[in-house]
Amino acid sequence: MKGAATSQPKDSALESAQRELREQLAALQRENAERERAEAAWTRLTAILEATPDIVGSADPDGILFYMNRAGRETLGVKSDAELEGKQFLDFQPEWAAEKIRKEVMPVAIEKGSWSGETAIVNRIGQEINVSQVLIAHKDTSGQLLYFSTIVRDMTERRQADEALRDSQLRLLETSRLAGMAEVATGVLHNVGNVLNSVNVSTGLVAEKLRRSKAPNVSKAAALLTERNGDLADYLTNDENGRKLPGYLTSLGTFLVAENNELLSEVEQLSRNIEHIKEVVAMQQSYAKVSGVLEDLPVERLVEDAIAMNIGAFERHGVVVQKRFTEVQPVRVDRHKVLQILINLIRNAKYALDEVQRIDKRITISISPGEENMVRVMVADNGVGISAENLDRIFSHGFTTRPNGHGFGLHSGALAAQSLGGSLSVASLGVNRGATFTLQLPIALPHDVLKNENQEDL
Repeated sequence: MKGAATSQPKDSALESAQRELREQLAALQRENAERERAEAAWTRLTAILEATPDIVGSADPDGILFYMNRAGRETLGVKSDAELEGKQFLDFQPEWAAEKIRKEVMPVAIEKGSWSGETAIVNRIGQEINVSQVLIAHKDTSGQLLYFSTIVRDMTERRQADEALRDSQLRLLETSRLAGMAEVATGVLHNVGNVLNSVNVSTGLVAEKLRRSKAPNVSKAAALLTERNGDLADYLTNDENGRKLPGYLTSLGTFLVAENNELLSEVEQLSRNIEHIKEVVAMQQSYAKVSGVLEDLPVERLVEDAIAMNIGAFERHGVVVQKRFTEVQPVRVDRHKVLQILINLIRNAKYALDEVQRIDKRITISISPGEENMVRVMVADNGVGISAENLDRIFSHGFTTRPNGHGFGLHSGALAAQSLGGSLSVASLGVNRGATFTLQLPIALPHDVLKNENQEDL
């Protein structure tokens, strides 16, 4: 009876863990609803761009198109299912207009942010059409050119030129605003998706542990003791099975304690992941509006959390993670922005290892003093590597080398690092020779620490 009594707190703890898991799963379902709303926002933006009668296009800094709406494809004779790779908008303009864009329009747009005026296009039957055109140069916070976008409207009738130009400017401003909303939505999907992978792994582990739990054996042991309640002393002393029962209960208790600790650990990991999902959604919704809360944090903890959120993927794919941590000062950062960056870097390193045929798949994460008043976090892999021509484009908006990638992760990570006063860079010796991403974060300077202490005193 004593063994049965001592098992009750353990059963209660297990039931508590199960109840907490159910609550966490309910929270996850709510987060999935938020994800579906983000996807709906992206769908609405696409519908707007596809419905406008104006030609809308976007191109990288080299002028290579990566988007053209339906009106543009129909007017210029580009099939709806045709790839845009390698095409420039200048290819659809007469030589004089293309020359004007190259020599006059693009430099002005880069310098001043935008240009508007009259040019021309050549439609699908070879006819030259006078148009009003707006060209906007989109830049990051450091002034680095990210991509161009353009809206073109037919202005065959000269008398409508001024009105058409004004409308194009208004439309482009609205399109730019919606494009920013779409980037936020895509960032949410990308980062939440990363954490959801870890959530799924933790959920699967908890479910498997519960299926294999030996907790029901407690009831069986209790039933044996109950059956022999009248001669319990004799049963435990003289019966062969009875003599084994105390030792079995001791072993079972030890196992259940360990099992309970493992379940609590996984549930805590689930809680951290779900909390991070909430923070990522909240951060992305207010991105470029309100900066996050800055805290003085040990960078080792941030890196360990990022590793923990990817540990399931490492185990499944046979990836070894090496940690080389040097003692450094705390950093002054927004913890969730840093987690967003680190999770993306570690996840990308894992993807790079998926594409190589080797046994020694390895990711090395190091922490060391960086440039002046900086801490350096390096994520290195021995995976597929990066070609020389892609190194300069790796952080560009929309650039990706993965078939299912969208090119937002590294781009948003670089912007987040800059917003924190740090930087994100990459180095690679070439294809199949691995890659190293370096994140620099500002340390918590003494006057910042003193300022925080004064605020706490108040």
